[in-house]
Amino acid sequence: MTTKAITQPPKVGKRTDLKKILILGAGPIVIGQACEFDYSGTQACKALKDEGYDVVLINSNPATIMTDPELADRTYIAPMTPELVEQVIEKERPDALLPTMGGQTALNLAVALAERGALKKYNVELIGAKLEAIKKAEDRELFKQAMKSIGLKTPPSGPAFTLGGTGGGIAYNKEEFESICKAGLAASLTSQVLVEKSLLGWKEYELEVMRDLADNVVIICSIENIDPMGVHTGDSITVAPAQTLTDKEYQRLRDYSIKIIREIGVECGGSNVQFAVNPLDGEVMVIEMNPRVSRSSALASKATGFPIAKMAAKLSIGYSLDQIPNDITKKTPASFEPSIDYVIPRFAFEKFPGSQPVLTTQMKSVGEAMAIGRTLQESLQKAVRSLECGYSGWGCASLKELDWDWDQLKYSLRVPNPDRIHAVYAAMKKGMKVDDIHELSLIDKWFLTQLKELVDVEQYLMTRSLSDLTKDDFYEVKKRGFSDKQIAFATKSTEKDVRSKRISFGVVPAYKRVDTCAAEFEANTPYMYSSYDMSVNQLPPKQRRF
Repeated sequence: MTTKAITQPPKVGKRTDLKKILILGAGPIVIGQACEFDYSGTQACKALKDEGYDVVLINSNPATIMTDPELADRTYIAPMTPELVEQVIEKERPDALLPTMGGQTALNLAVALAERGALKKYNVELIGAKLEAIKKAEDRELFKQAMKSIGLKTPPSGPAFTLGGTGGGIAYNKEEFESICKAGLAASLTSQVLVEKSLLGWKEYELEVMRDLADNVVIICSIENIDPMGVHTGDSITVAPAQTLTDKEYQRLRDYSIKIIREIGVECGGSNVQFAVNPLDGEVMVIEMNPRVSRSSALASKATGFPIAKMAAKLSIGYSLDQIPNDITKKTPASFEPSIDYVIPRFAFEKFPGSQPVLTTQMKSVGEAMAIGRTLQESLQKAVRSLECGYSGWGCASLKELDWDWDQLKYSLRVPNPDRIHAVYAAMKKGMKVDDIHELSLIDKWFLTQLKELVDVEQYLMTRSLSDLTKDDFYEVKKRGFSDKQIAFATKSTEKDVRSKRISFGVVPAYKRVDTCAAEFEANTPYMYSSYDMSVNQLPPKQRRF
């Protein structure tokens, strides 16, 4: 007779042994850590208060929503140092500490508090991510070993426990190598820097992952960087969902992400996993994993309608994914992976004044814009218009890049910079082939082909007058995201005349839903975006909603 041990599943459900929870904020706004973490911290405060917990918040930045007196039960605006946070812990005596909502600052602070014995002294439990998981994800050598143990490769590693690529870089000569190593050693909390081969030109993808105490894992969203490896993801144009992955490739990255979150040991909450994929042979390497809410989590939340920070906060107090209802559909649980039937690009812009206009693995962006559309072309045009740089869209404009000589243009395509997307337009206008632009920029040909179609549409418009345009012409042009101002520029007419003719044809936008389920279920509280794609899942423009 043989016996078999029966493993009891972990107990899930709201924890009643916790009464007071301390949330660590993100501190001052710096490059790589801005309002996304205010958004996350605010969601966490609301979620935990709604569950009846006594919420204490500490953050050094008073110019945030999370420090509003009505959000937390008690708010401390004080420097984010281990000494001062320990004083708050001594006074408040929280049962648990949630460090995953305040970016890298909060994670580093949680590690420091644990290592100085403050958490053990006052019997404070780390929730959301345990100390071992934080160290395994953030220490580059431990992370490499963890990935090796599950059969995954890792790329060149940066300095440990840093934010926004600080201290990292790509060296093209000995002088740059020495400079980057010095910066990396200075930036790392543990004085670590690893030197390995470059992955310059590989494609970069991110997956947002969530796990609960019952070991259920869901993928919230896939994100693709239009710029290849070599540009920090916070500086690149990113698109959700990923556009150039085959289903087989996506499933492979999905399986890897699930293996990674389990190996690192994030028991409950969200994580961001980044991959590099060789476009020539499909080889995959794991870049890094953030065992916390990240910049990309804010994009993924807006892109899918799935409130990652709120869900992560609820998972940290014991709920399982199937116990948390979807706020939008009211019918599906959080264990249903979101479905997306639209495209969201995010642009980083306004690079740091005085810095070199060259994008590297160290983040330089201090702002961003996001847009939603049915196609990449439509959403890209919307995002460019949102940059507050005076653009009416991508193309159909008098750009300074059009006056560049070939050497300037080739340099701007080859070396990543904030204006490279406009250099692509200028190169196409001058007749450069997609293959040649790809060879210089290493941007995937699929993206370049999408952009070339926009240039071709612009060329078509420039051979027509406004009176020549038909109703079908207007629909085709508007579906590709062209604004009335762009059409007026191309047809040498006025924006007012273009709008009048468009409306006379009945070409007006419909409003479509962001509902987490691609219209599979009825949505009670969706939000909307405008589009000229006249398919299902739309609200007629006359039915105005506020």
